[in-house]
Amino acid sequence: MMLSRLKRDLTMAEAARAPGGARVDLALVADMVPPGSKVLDIGAGDGELLRILGEQRGVDGRGIEISREGVNECVAKGLAVIQGDADTDLADYPNDAFDFVILSQTLQATHRPREVVEQMLRIGQKAIVSFPNFGHWRVRTLLGLTGRMPVLSLAESEA
Repeated sequence: MMLSRLKRDLTMAEAARAPGGARVDLALVADMVPPGSKVLDIGAGDGELLRILGEQRGVDGRGIEISREGVNECVAKGLAVIQGDADTDLADYPNDAFDFVILSQTLQATHRPREVVEQMLRIGQKAIVSFPNFGHWRVRTLLGLTGRMPVLSLAESEA
């Protein structure tokens, strides 16, 4: 029971929320992007960051997401997101195609993080990278109990 609760607490669905309901980490990232910028969101997930950027910053936003479910959710919201893998598909983008390339809470899921960041810097004038706090006591406790790093997924938040 305790292990199940710890996993639930670690999911992004449980992330800190601002008064308006947006995840605090996404609000902070959005504040870094000037209005009207051209943005690529790598690992777009459910499209929440792209939605915030479009509504609050008036950006021209695009996304790439590995899961079909995430892409479908984004497209249903009217967001320009394609299915793709950050480890392999960023090479298809031209140099300096975006003002900002954002990798939010996704770096730890890549197989070749250095290459992904190099591609981000090639295709965007600026890059923003955020990642979960794996030093948090809950994450470290789960690591100690299971011997494995926790997997942050929406499926676990429903468990």
